[in-house]
Amino acid sequence: MNEREANMLRAKIESLIRQYPEIATDEVLRADMLDGETGLSDVLTDLIRMGEDAKAMSVATKARQDDLKARAQRFERRVEFTRDLMLAILDAANLRKLELPEGTIFLRNNPQQIVGEVIPDALPDDLVKIERKPDRTKIKDALKAGRQLPGLVLSNSPPSVVVTVK
Repeated sequence: MNEREANMLRAKIESLIRQYPEIATDEVLRADMLDGETGLSDVLTDLIRMGEDAKAMSVATKARQDDLKARAQRFERRVEFTRDLMLAILDAANLRKLELPEGTIFLRNNPQQIVGEVIPDALPDDLVKIERKPDRTKIKDALKAGRQLPGLVLSNSPPSVVVTVK
């Protein structure tokens, strides 16, 4: 169902409720009447199927992404292995550079690096990054307690749709 069809269905439902105001208070009668006049059950059944198909495609896509990620990791390990092996060969041959038809291999001097496990809590404040992030739970609790916070208020969340198919 596209947006135009959804808007047409919504307009027809609103028209029926205006035409028959008694169905506004009786949910069972309203559901039966709307289904008979608009095919509401068929539309919702189609939407359930579309949602389930999309969910299946999402699961399959994630599984495929996991397979491709594992494949990429294998290739990355292969790249690492070939570089380590080239380093070992150049080291054994006591060479720093070798020009070949496929490319030039050379050893580069890298900058100094930290060796050992860095434990943030053991370091002084001037050597760590301190990140300031909002604590949404505490903000919500403060607002519930009546505290005024600039630009923030509590609001009811909109309803959500739950579909069970099992």
